[in-house]
Amino acid sequence: MGTIPERHRPAVRAALKSLVQGDRPDLLVWVRDYGASGADLTTQPEAIWDHPLTDFLQREDGTASVVVPLWTTEESPSDLCAEGEITAGGAVELIDVHVL
Repeated sequence: MGTIPERHRPAVRAALKSLVQGDRPDLLVWVRDYGASGADLTTQPEAIWDHPLTDFLQREDGTASVVVPLWTTEESPSDLCAEGEITAGGAVELIDVHVL
């Protein structure tokens, strides 16, 4: 468990918004295959920043890894999560979406 620091939240929020909008179809395989008919991601709530399923690991070199649960139209949160990397400069790249 971890809390995503305030300074990283805007970049994480932007990456998640792009995911929800479908801009990263390469990461939506698990979303399409979730349950009997797939899932529809929704705008992620403020609860992701310190949710019990959120993980944040700051490294000595200033980079970090982050995992956040994902909300769908039917589950709050679902068993889906997004995993990302944060550069030392604060840029966020989502690298995977999978089931916990």
